[in-house]
Amino acid sequence: MNIKYTLSFPAPHTHYAEIEMHISNMETNELDLKMAVWTPGSYLIREFQKNIDSVEWSTDNGQWLRADKTDKNTWKIIVQNQREIIVRYKTYCFEYSVRTNFVDESHALINGAPTFLYIDGNESAAVEVEIIPFKDWQNISTSLPQKEHNKWIRLAQNLDELIDSPIEIGNHASYFFEAANVSHELAMYGHSNCNIEKLIADLKNIIAVESKIFGGHPCKDYVFIIHNTDNSFGGLEHLHSSVNHITRWSYDAENYQRAISLLAHEYFHLWNVKRIRPKSLIPFNYHAENYTELLWFFEGVTSYYDDYICYRAGVTSKKDFIAIVEKNINDVLNTGGADTQTLAEASFDTWLKYYRRNENSQNAQINYYTHGAVVALIFDCILLDATNGEKNLDTILQKLYVNYLANPDEGISETSLLEIFNNESGIDFAPYFKKYIHTTEPLDIEFYVELLGIALKDNTEKNKVFLGLSTQWKENKLIITQLNKHYGAYSGGLSVDDEIIAIDGFRVTKDYTKLYAHKSVNDCIDVLISRQGTIKSNKITLTADKRKNYTFTFDKNSNGKKAALLAKWLG
Repeated sequence: MNIKYTLSFPAPHTHYAEIEMHISNMETNELDLKMAVWTPGSYLIREFQKNIDSVEWSTDNGQWLRADKTDKNTWKIIVQNQREIIVRYKTYCFEYSVRTNFVDESHALINGAPTFLYIDGNESAAVEVEIIPFKDWQNISTSLPQKEHNKWIRLAQNLDELIDSPIEIGNHASYFFEAANVSHELAMYGHSNCNIEKLIADLKNIIAVESKIFGGHPCKDYVFIIHNTDNSFGGLEHLHSSVNHITRWSYDAENYQRAISLLAHEYFHLWNVKRIRPKSLIPFNYHAENYTELLWFFEGVTSYYDDYICYRAGVTSKKDFIAIVEKNINDVLNTGGADTQTLAEASFDTWLKYYRRNENSQNAQINYYTHGAVVALIFDCILLDATNGEKNLDTILQKLYVNYLANPDEGISETSLLEIFNNESGIDFAPYFKKYIHTTEPLDIEFYVELLGIALKDNTEKNKVFLGLSTQWKENKLIITQLNKHYGAYSGGLSVDDEIIAIDGFRVTKDYTKLYAHKSVNDCIDVLISRQGTIKSNKITLTADKRKNYTFTFDKNSNGKKAALLAKWLG
């Protein structure tokens, strides 16, 4: 069976992409056409089929017939022994994100999962995609290889590659460079204050470091697709490319670290999740959730490395890198949900919770990116200490990549991952996995960084009171947006969406904390609120501010093993 897609944009102002699917050499009486309901790297059922309009197919005499929909993402076609048909449909493309489609007069970003119907049972077949650009669109950027040097016709080896190869079409700027003996394209859409020369130079250094960590590069070429946007930020990794949203004026000195760290993060995924994958995600099931408890490793470890790599590549200063590590530690220690959800649970439940955060999420959840990054730091310290600096987390990643190259379809489980940690460290890592991944026991960060001669200085203000809430000043009203379960506002009966009117009889302003800042721990204040139009008074007991504020302190006189390990970590 041969499949060719034709992708066109005759009226991009309507935000539609039009697709024709040419199917030939058929030897079947019926076909089930399916659309993925999620895309790898973004673990949420997104129901892409909701944007599909009017799936039709034509017989050999040119008669167009409606395809019968049999479930939410399946269309059945009775082909009546015909060997060739054409399927035609439209998809609405007006969701500006890294994982979906967006089409207007200026450009198109096309992702595979929300675009291409495919034949159930034919996922391993190669396909061809011809793009018909709108009017004066001149440029196309994608990792899909060209057919016979025609940039508008691309080839995919199978469904996985088709879904995992975004396509940027329009008049964006493209810059080309080589790093780690691999050809790279930087496809930049939208105005920004980016210094292209600096960005490319920094990316070269980052790519060199990442390639060295894993001991090789998996690609012949790679495409960075970057959308410079007004206010969106984020990225999504792919087998030979990434799509990134970066706020257009954030390439300045103050914000550049965040932008370059994002690119380093998505690039690191070339190895850690795109090749080294959880066993439960091999092969991908595009019709349902693909559960794993290992996202703490694939996203958490990657989050640990993104800023770390920028430092090792000379892009980030030692001072700035340490400040980032300190912030991550404080964020994790100050997360209310740390006593409720484990890292394994956070990984497994990402399909339900991570992308659906609400006003109570901070009390019930942890972030497996940041929390996982801090656990990665702990594991790095343990590895360094156990091997006298000979091995670290780099060693684990190198071993995982060697195993992948030997058996690409094997995937990893927690058992196989633990075995590598045990073998490389020479110690039993099982207690650390159990404690830091499968329980909510506190992270003993102070103990582990001290192995490197680093002390945690506690800068927490003593005897400071804290209500434990976040607010928004909106239309001259003070509205509660979040409550932390460990503080008096929560236990005293205040609620999200309450309007705080007065404290102890005094009208509140934006700076409402001054009304109780002079109070002491265990003092009571009277908080007058409006809840859905009903006036209510609550007695709130003030609690001590428990939020941690740690910074690193380095022993300048340190020597011996600790000094050697610190030098190994910081380079």
